[in-house]
Amino acid sequence: MSISSLLNTSRDSLQSYQLALDLTGANIANANTPGYSRQRAVFNSLGTVDVRAVNVQIGVKVTNVERIYDEYLDNQVNDQSQKMGYGEAKSDVLNRIEGIFAENGGGASDQMNKFWNAWSGLSANPNGQVERENLLAAAENMTSAFRRLDGDLTKVVQDAGDNILNIVSQVNDYLSQVADLNRQITSIADDRGETNLLKDNRTDVLNKISNIIDMQYFEDDNGSVNIFLADGRPLITGESVLKLAGKSNLSNVVDDIVYQDNPGVSLQKTISQGKNGKLAALLEIGNVTIPGYRDKLDAIANNLIAEVNAQHKQGYDIHGNAGGDFFDPTTGVKNFHVSAAVTSDANKIAASATVDGDGDNARSIDAIKDKFVMSGGTATIDDYYSSLIGQIGRDVAGAKSSLDQQTSIMQQLINRRESTSGVSLDEELMDIMKYQMAYNAAGKMVNTVNELMETIIHLGE
Repeated sequence: MSISSLLNTSRDSLQSYQLALDLTGANIANANTPGYSRQRAVFNSLGTVDVRAVNVQIGVKVTNVERIYDEYLDNQVNDQSQKMGYGEAKSDVLNRIEGIFAENGGGASDQMNKFWNAWSGLSANPNGQVERENLLAAAENMTSAFRRLDGDLTKVVQDAGDNILNIVSQVNDYLSQVADLNRQITSIADDRGETNLLKDNRTDVLNKISNIIDMQYFEDDNGSVNIFLADGRPLITGESVLKLAGKSNLSNVVDDIVYQDNPGVSLQKTISQGKNGKLAALLEIGNVTIPGYRDKLDAIANNLIAEVNAQHKQGYDIHGNAGGDFFDPTTGVKNFHVSAAVTSDANKIAASATVDGDGDNARSIDAIKDKFVMSGGTATIDDYYSSLIGQIGRDVAGAKSSLDQQTSIMQQLINRRESTSGVSLDEELMDIMKYQMAYNAAGKMVNTVNELMETIIHLGE
């Protein structure tokens, strides 16, 4: 082995360990960077020399910069991210709904109690103007409370629709980012670590997409990531993107997701069936959960209208005239109002069962609160409303419990990923010492070669 070859070996060593130290410094610098995967220099022997007819490896070279990454573990994180997105979105909206139904004074339950009590008060003094005005005010407050619930639920659905549109726009942006990263990654023919940071960025974007929508992905032979919905419909193939759009119904509420370029293809069932991602939760809230709550409010309003109107027509007002409708004979909580006739003249309230001015009919209407007119004759109106409040409370508690569990699982997966791909400062400091000692040794080898060369030069003098 010549002295010049020994000098080249020393040079290769210095360059290799310099690169290794650079990578270690990059790891330390990004110890707290979300999504960063630590990198490691891969050393290989370089060149040979004959030593007594034996080939010996004499040099070293960094042939690759390895990205420490567990694809299987990251797939688990993405799957869990989908469950987290669903749980977070559902829990947030349900907490808002629980606040809407909270009885902080003036709620629907409180107003119903005042409504029944007002009939009881009128039955004791059927000709009293104060009692009649109190009843009219209680009835209007009660109907207003129920309409307010309906309006607040409508606002929740509208906000969910707006949120869907915003989230769909985010998904489209993320899909474009993945396609662009695919292009950059595949443009590097001989990848020896140049794409590591690009792949980290792509992994981060994939995790954001999975938090929003139920999807699957795989990396093909040329390094591109292809993304599909749960039923196999494509979102990304290579650098081609199929963007999404929200589709509104006649009430201008988003109730479906479609392809931008093919709006006739509904994706709602595909997106919703797995209960994964924020979009699935928002679609479920808007299309299933809230309509279910509103159906029960409609049932309460319809039974109140039917029962009170039927009994009111059996009585007589303060002038001895037969009673008419107390509530507008419409259906649905949205149309729940005291009739215009009663609103304009409280004396038209038919409190008497006869023309003699007794309060028996008011007493009969008050008794409706104890009648089993809901759930096929198994519950009173008050009980039915209480069951609705209980259902909302159970839904909120169930969503919170599920989210807590999913959060715990996610944290475990993140900890596992960090133990594999994350940066350990202690480990990096050990590598610094190792590479620094090797670098110093290579430097001393250069000095030694220099001394040898000077000796040879002096021999010729």
